Amino acid sequence: MKKLLSCLLLFVIIAGCSNEQSFEPVEIDPEVDVCEVCNMSLSNMDYATQLFSKDGDVFLFDDIGCMFEYIDKDQQIAREDIEVQYVRDLKTTDWIQIENAYFVYNPDVWTPMANGVVSFGSEESANEFVQEHGKGEVLNYEQLLEHKWGWEG
Repeated sequence: MKKLLSCLLLFVIIAGCSNEQSFEPVEIDPEVDVCEVCNMSLSNMDYATQLFSKDGDVFLFDDIGCMFEYIDKDQQIAREDIEVQYVRDLKTTDWIQIENAYFVYNPDVWTPMANGVVSFGSEESANEFVQEHGKGEVLNYEQLLEHKWGWEG
């Protein structure tokens, strides 16, 4: 019995000392959390995005354009230092890893910072959005990386 308790205690200690990082989306509190770029409250959570550094730091944004601005324009984090980025599926509000998402761009589509890019969990949902609204271009992640943002001139 003593050996069993010792083994269990050792297991608990080892498990507690694990360096395993969690890169799952964090809960957003619109009363407290603000965008890293524009300092706006994350009150429109359907458009919020999250970025995790490899060190486990979490950065929150109110609009996908702010996340790209933080990386590409402000160069606050290098792409190679990013562990994962999450966007919201506008239809379901589920979190999706950015490289698995599809996007619709149209300058007339409302977003918190007027970047006109919204995200979806499937190409089908993105196409449905374009059909329903009669405007927009569907992009995959690679195409979004080539997208010209308003701050790019």
